[in-house]
Amino acid sequence: MLDSFFDKIKKLLPKKNEKKAEISNIANAFFDRLLSWANQHGINELYYDIRFKCERGLPRDKQKLLILRDVNLSRFGIAELPRELFFLGLITSLNVKDNKLQILPRETSNLKNLRFLDASYNAISELPSEICYLAHLHTILFCHNQLMFIPQDIGNLENLILLDLGSNHIKILPPEMFKAKAIKKLFLYENEITELSQYIGQLEDLEELNLSNNFIQKLPKTIRRLKKLTKFNIQNNQLSSLPKEISELESLSEFEAGNNIINIQNINRIMHLPSEIGALKNLQSLNLCDNILLDLPEEIGALSNLSKLNLANNQLEALPRSISNLENLKYLDISTNKLKSLPQEITKLKLLRLDISGNPELSLSIEQQEWLKTIQIVCDNTAK
Repeated sequence: MLDSFFDKIKKLLPKKNEKKAEISNIANAFFDRLLSWANQHGINELYYDIRFKCERGLPRDKQKLLILRDVNLSRFGIAELPRELFFLGLITSLNVKDNKLQILPRETSNLKNLRFLDASYNAISELPSEICYLAHLHTILFCHNQLMFIPQDIGNLENLILLDLGSNHIKILPPEMFKAKAIKKLFLYENEITELSQYIGQLEDLEELNLSNNFIQKLPKTIRRLKKLTKFNIQNNQLSSLPKEISELESLSEFEAGNNIINIQNINRIMHLPSEIGALKNLQSLNLCDNILLDLPEEIGALSNLSKLNLANNQLEALPRSISNLENLKYLDISTNKLKSLPQEITKLKLLRLDISGNPELSLSIEQQEWLKTIQIVCDNTAK
């Protein structure tokens, strides 16, 4: 009885050769659709594009497609990506930069081996939460899009090192995003952020932070936990002061807190610097231009590694004598202030370039005038 029953079942199943043929037909149809899409969009066989100095395109050989790891479809004017692309499971790098994409398909989550994703310079309005579960993803480049929100689940990306969401329309940073503690580079410039979350302190491996051109009014005290931060750009916001905790950023080498005056709505208006700023022993470049600084603390002379100091377009009437202690200073811009004199000790500095223009009441001693002959100077002949 049982033998006859199994014989009947076997007759209903396709033969092995038939099953292979069926799978082959499906695979061929899959490849045909993908390659047809590529042909329609002028995406050629893999080739080295000398204009952009990189390899672009899609191979026409089906075996090569199956093992494809690096996919570069940038600058083809693509408005939509085919679903078939996201079933090439070995892809580790996907570049769709500078196209006309409005969405990134949720099928992106099928790329379990994806490590690098560049979808910058498109018109994408939503970062699909599905990509937040791609365990190997270490780089996300989504700058110059139309994003308004950051998905909370982005905090699940334990291997995320670089996140660039600059030039979007993001207003709020969800606390959950700061669970991605491996981040070393975080770029959120040119958004609409009004508050920097206190949870920023959780990113203790952070090395570069760019928050320029937002609407941030103050920095949280927890910023002191960013001990590995080397580059910090907070220019063109709405800061009126800097917290003393900034002095604990012991690795900081470049600090931008000035303004590039384009939009009057987001301009820093810092009047005073905390005396603790002198603790930044590794600081090499400090930009505080276009604020309303009234004075500088004597402690600024403790910045022993400082080589560039931009104080242009402030309200300074005098410089502290300690500025002469900046033995590594090479570039000093004190233009467009209200300076009437310079400390005599300033002649100790071995500057390469000095800008003193825009200080009509500035008077220099004979020794200072001789000193100026040894460096490249920008002067509007108003100094006496």
